[in-house]
Amino acid sequence: MSRMPSAAATQARYARHLSARILAAIAACAILPAAVRADPAAVVNALRAEGCSSATGLVAPARRVGVLDAAARELARDAKLGDALARVAYPVASSTSFHLRGSTDDAVIRRMLAERYCANVNDPTFTELGVHQSGSETWIVMASRVPQPFAALQDPAAVAQRVLELVNAARGAPRECGRDGFAAAAPLSLSPTLMAAASLHSLDMAGRGSLGHEGSDGSVSGDRITRAGYVWQASGENVAAGQPDAERVVAGWLESPGHCATLMNARFTETGIAFALAPGKNPAVYWTQVFAAPR
Repeated sequence: MSRMPSAAATQARYARHLSARILAAIAACAILPAAVRADPAAVVNALRAEGCSSATGLVAPARRVGVLDAAARELARDAKLGDALARVAYPVASSTSFHLRGSTDDAVIRRMLAERYCANVNDPTFTELGVHQSGSETWIVMASRVPQPFAALQDPAAVAQRVLELVNAARGAPRECGRDGFAAAAPLSLSPTLMAAASLHSLDMAGRGSLGHEGSDGSVSGDRITRAGYVWQASGENVAAGQPDAERVVAGWLESPGHCATLMNARFTETGIAFALAPGKNPAVYWTQVFAAPR
């Protein structure tokens, strides 16, 4: 007479069977090759450093930026490159994109980029990149930005020094300012007191978005120099707005007979130079150069 296995024995056999299956699955996973997903930005920069095809490499790495990641996502939604960059408000100067299908493995992406897009990958014009991946597809955007209009004005002290160099170079030779001729004049030196007066007037103009010699309080250049604590026997002032660097502001003054005459005046021995930015206004930068001779 056969006996039915007890419930406890059945459960024990089931547990042993389940454990064996789990161990087998773990063992199988252990011997499977791990899936490798690419870091496309690193692949791009490796190719830029090492070169590929006819490109010799040694190109500076492209910086990954989130705004271009967003543009790459737009490409995955079937947007055209120009539209994608416009949607993310990227100030594009130049751009290119790559769409890679079939694998997200490093080696595969590297091979496809090297075979199809080597010249663009190694183009030093492109300084930033973005990436988007979905399934087995990868979108890469490479681009460069339009230079900021006032990128040359990052260091006010250096800008003032450059204006001084250009002004003194102009004063170092005879010059026609409109119908008036001027002999060469001695170089000017920077005065901290005049720098302060120039800075206050540039800030005043930028705050109002208005170019002129009269301050918002009705003051003129001589008043502001005196307030700054400078005792003078001769004074003058040039102002300008909109010029993005030292070279263009001095060139503009030299092209204007009145400003040129002030700049070339041999009575002046010291100067102060300053600019102030006015974001959101047009013009967005205001310049002041104060000239004086101490009493």
